[in-house]
Amino acid sequence: MEMATDAQMLIFSEGKSNIMPADLVVPFQPSQVNSLQVITPETAEAWRCYLATCKSLSNSIGEELQQVLENDLVELRQTDRSLGSQDLSRLLTMARMMSVSYGETTLSLEDWQMVLELERLRKERLK
Repeated sequence: MEMATDAQMLIFSEGKSNIMPADLVVPFQPSQVNSLQVITPETAEAWRCYLATCKSLSNSIGEELQQVLENDLVELRQTDRSLGSQDLSRLLTMARMMSVSYGETTLSLEDWQMVLELERLRKERLK
């Protein structure tokens, strides 16, 4: 029997995970080559707590920014027809989480542009 769930997981893997399908893959590229190559259980737990905390905080989109977001999303969709509603929703979620990670309660244009750039870099890493 199918049941709607919201089970969130952060999976670290050297290759494609055979445990669970992933909604999003982010290739890990540390900026320094040192002990960061090994993710300790404590570090993984800290990342999980951080993401859960960011998700629980409230954040809004101002009326003036709504039109900019709408135009950007339409442009993204025209550029890449494979983008679906889940991808667009993920970008909005990432923007909200970026905003709250800076302690903001309202999404800024800078946060939105940063998310678009991060998404571009992520896709570049996957090639």
